[in-house]
Amino acid sequence: NLLKHLLTTRQAGGPNYQVPLGRRDGLKFATRNVTLASLPAPTSNVSVILPILARINLDASDLVALSGGHTIGRGHCASFSNRIFPSRDPTMDQTFFKNLRLTCPSSNSTNTTVLDIRSPNVFDNKYYVDLLNRQGLFTSDEDLYMDSRTKQRVIDFALNQSFFFERFGFSMVKMGQLGVLTGGNGEIRSNCSARNAGRISMWQVGEEGDSAAY
Repeated sequence: NLLKHLLTTRQAGGPNYQVPLGRRDGLKFATRNVTLASLPAPTSNVSVILPILARINLDASDLVALSGGHTIGRGHCASFSNRIFPSRDPTMDQTFFKNLRLTCPSSNSTNTTVLDIRSPNVFDNKYYVDLLNRQGLFTSDEDLYMDSRTKQRVIDFALNQSFFFERFGFSMVKMGQLGVLTGGNGEIRSNCSARNAGRISMWQVGEEGDSAAY
């Protein structure tokens, strides 16, 4: 997944960063419930998210950098309906609010909208410019600018794209080193998107000429 994200980032104009080699894949896939339980909700604020990240050794700087991934992609109305129904979140820009209400005419709308209104298809630092203008889509976005623990980093990234790219790569690699499997745990897949049919060892994979980079 880290390599897939790297390729998507690069295709959209994002930064290069070195991905450490040799990480093994797990022997089972996380269920939907387990995955969602480990991810902060888009309605969460900084005070909720920071303790969650602290448990996996990620800090406020990592939070702001990794949130920059929202420079591309789309969000469902249900993910930010709390900010526009029954009334406007006071931290949200008035014009931005009016446009979102057109996209999401009701609280149960199934429509979607872009995460970054300035350059939705380009991986750049405009997401942070959105936040400065109170045009962050989710609570978890805009609160980065509203909270004193993360505000300055948002400003730094909005003013300096190269700095954002540098810190994004750093935090992505840091996140990619969580829960590394060692010893006899895990496997190196011959097909990255599927478990090996048999327990192929890393030596067999190497001998057969497949890459051991992922």
